[in-house]
Amino acid sequence: MRHLTGVRSAFAVVVAAMVLLGGQTVGPAHAAPTPTPSPSPTPTKIKDAKAQVQQLEDEASQVGEDYDAASQALDESKQRLSVLQADIASQQEKVDALGEQVRAIALDQFRNREVDTTVQIFTSGDPETLLDRLSTASKVDDDINATLAAHEAEQANLTDMQRTAAAEVAALAVQEQKIAALKKDVQDKVDAAQALVLQLTAADREALNQADGGSSSWDPSSIDPASANARALGAVHYATSKVKIGQYVWAHAGPTQFDCSGLMLAAYRSVGISLPHSSQAQSHVGRAVSRSELKPGDLIFWYHPIHHVGMYIGNGMIVHARNPRSDLVIQSLASYPAPWSGARRVVG
Repeated sequence: MRHLTGVRSAFAVVVAAMVLLGGQTVGPAHAAPTPTPSPSPTPTKIKDAKAQVQQLEDEASQVGEDYDAASQALDESKQRLSVLQADIASQQEKVDALGEQVRAIALDQFRNREVDTTVQIFTSGDPETLLDRLSTASKVDDDINATLAAHEAEQANLTDMQRTAAAEVAALAVQEQKIAALKKDVQDKVDAAQALVLQLTAADREALNQADGGSSSWDPSSIDPASANARALGAVHYATSKVKIGQYVWAHAGPTQFDCSGLMLAAYRSVGISLPHSSQAQSHVGRAVSRSELKPGDLIFWYHPIHHVGMYIGNGMIVHARNPRSDLVIQSLASYPAPWSGARRVVG
C-alpha cells in the first residue's frame, strides 16, 4: 500500500506540473517543436488576389497599347528621317555642283579683274561684232547672277532640310526614352500579375480563367468557304493554328509569341495584308461592321479606350491572345466579359 501511495503521489505531482505548464507534454530537451501549418488563403484574400491580377493585366494591356502606338510613331519618324537624309544627300550634290560653277565664275573674274568687261569688248579690234559681244556680255552677266541666286536658294533649302533633320533626331531620342519607360512599366505590371498568380491554388487559377470565359475546342473544317473572303479565311486559319503553340508576349507579332494586336498583324500579314501593330490603329482599318454582321476574319475590339483586339472565326467563336496568364485561346464571343467596342472588316 505504501508503494501504491507513493506512485499515486508521484502521478499527482506530474499532473500538477502539466496543469501548471498549460497541459503541454514535457519531452526530451533536444526534441524539435512541431511545425505549425501555414493557414490556407481566406476567401477574401483569394478574391482580392484575383481582382489585383485582373487589374494589373488590364493596366499592362493599356500601357502595352501606348507602347505599340509609341513604337509605331518611332518607326514612322525613322522612315521620315531616312527619306529626309536621302533628300539632303541629293540636295548637297546640287549645292556642290552650283558651288563649283560659282567658284569657276569667281576665278574667271579674278583673272580678268584688271580689265573691265566693257573695255575688253571695245578694244577687241572687231567693230563688226560689237553688238553681238555686248549682247553676249549681258547674257553672261545674267547667267552669272542666275547661278549665284540659284546657289544661294539651294543652300538655304539645304540648311532648312538639315535643321528639320536635326529636330527629327532630337524627337527620336525623346520617343526612345518614352518607349523605354513604357516598356519598364508594362513589364513591371506583367511581373507583378504573374507573381500574384503563382500565389493562387490551381483551383483558383482555373476559376480566374473561367472568369475570362475559359476556352473551347474548334474544328477548322466547320468554316464554310463561302462564308467570307478567301484572304480573311486564310488569316483565320493562321491565327487558330497558333493557339496550341503560341504564347502571349507583349509587343511581339510571331512566329510563336504574340500580343493581341500582334496576332492580328501576323495573321493578315500571312495573306499579304499589312496592319499596324496597335489595337487602336487597327480599329480604323477597313470598314465598320455590326455584331450581327460578323464574318470570319473580322477584327473585334474591346474596352474604352480600345486596348484589346481579337478575331471572329465563325459560329459565334473568337480567337485572341488574351493575356500572359492564358496565352492564345479560342472561346465563344458571348463568354468574353470585356466591354464591346466595335468590329472592322479588313477585306471583303
